[in-house]
Amino acid sequence: MGHKRLNVLPKSKKWRDIVKAVEACASGKIPVEEVAKNTLANVRKLYRDLEKDPSVKASLSFLVQLSLAFKTQNPGKYLVESGILSSEKISLISFIEGANAYKKESLHSKEYQSLARSAVIDAINNWYYSNIDHGVNLFSETVRPENIFAKAAGGGGFSDLSRLFFAKFTERYLKYFLEREAAPRIKNVDVINKFSKAVELYTHEVSKHAFETSKITQSYAAGWFNKHASAKEPSGKDVDKLIRNTFGKMQKELLFEEMK
Repeated sequence: MGHKRLNVLPKSKKWRDIVKAVEACASGKIPVEEVAKNTLANVRKLYRDLEKDPSVKASLSFLVQLSLAFKTQNPGKYLVESGILSSEKISLISFIEGANAYKKESLHSKEYQSLARSAVIDAINNWYYSNIDHGVNLFSETVRPENIFAKAAGGGGFSDLSRLFFAKFTERYLKYFLEREAAPRIKNVDVINKFSKAVELYTHEVSKHAFETSKITQSYAAGWFNKHASAKEPSGKDVDKLIRNTFGKMQKELLFEEMK
C-alpha cells in the first residue's frame, strides 16, 4: 500500500505486439500504435463505468460468499441460506446455475449484467479445472466437487477466483474495443471480416495478456478478504471498496502499458 510503481508488470507479450500480430494476419494495414493505445484507453474508461454497476457487485459478492461458505462447518447449508445455491448439493453445474440466477434484479445495464455473469462463470470454470489434481480424470469417482471447492476457502482462494473474474472482463473488452477501433480504419468489408477472425485466432494471446494484467489485483484481494470477510459477510460498502480499488489498480496498469 502506498508504494511507488516504477513500471508495468512483466508480460509474456506486449499489447501492441499482439495488435501487430493480428494486423499482420489480417493484412488490415491499420496504424498499430494508435489502435493499440486507443483500445487500452477505452478499456480503462469502461472500468470507471463498471465500478458502480450493481451486476458487477452482485457477481463479485457471489465469489465472496463461495469462499466464505467453505470456511464454515456446513458449506452447503450456508450456500443455500445465502441464496447462492438452490440446494445443498455442491457441484460445478450447481454453481454455474447459481451464478446465472443470483440477484437477477441487480442491474443498470443488460449488457453489463450478461458480461458480469459470463465473467464469474468463466472464473469458476477455469478455477475448478485448475484445482483438480494433476493426472486425475475429470469424470473419475475420486473427483469430489466439495473437496475441490474447499480450496476456495479464505483469502487465497478468493484472490485466485477474483483475479480470474477481472481477467475475463478485461479479455472480452480488449477484443471488443480492438475490433471497434480497427474497423473504421479498414475500408474493405472482406478485410474487416478477416481482421475479426484474426482477433479470434489470437484469443489465447489476448486472454493471457488479460490474466497477466489482473495479477496486480491478487494480493490486494487476499488482504481485503482477510480483513473484511474472514469471519463474517462483508458489508456492501466493503464490496464497493474492493471493486473501486481493484478497477483502479487495473486502470493504472493499463495506463502504464499505454504510455510505454
